[in-house]
Amino acid sequence: MPVLSDPALSELTRPEPAPPEPAPAESAPVEPDVVPPEAPVVINSGVDLTFYGSRDVDVHPQALNRIIQEYPPEAEKLRLSGKVVVQLKLEADGRVLEVEVLRASPPDVFDEAAIQPFRTARFAPALKDGRPVRALMQIEVTFDWQGHGQ
Repeated sequence: MPVLSDPALSELTRPEPAPPEPAPAESAPVEPDVVPPEAPVVINSGVDLTFYGSRDVDVHPQALNRIIQEYPPEAEKLRLSGKVVVQLKLEADGRVLEVEVLRASPPDVFDEAAIQPFRTARFAPALKDGRPVRALMQIEVTFDWQGHGQ
């Protein structure tokens, strides 16, 4: 069998040479990607998240039901009286978000009895410029042993 040795034919059937590989780069130290800190995202939702104090509102929040503090049995046995100042954080819909003891005399005796009834209380919301807003309220709760049970 004859073998064709036509130079034009051999050029057509010869595979194309692979492109040359890039020369290896000099080994330079690889620095980590430095990502600049992002600017804080400001979302303007139109919702007022401020807690307003009593001087800042036009209408103060009002309890929707009577709030009754239970006299602690241990304080009753010791015939103790005292006062607790609590701060309420109220949502714009009148729900109690947080109750915190600011001052108590004597300390740690009446604290839980003072805050417990406020945890589930509901309030008519505070109003500022005719719209309901979040509010801060400070309330002094007095526990009077002599007046207790009368």
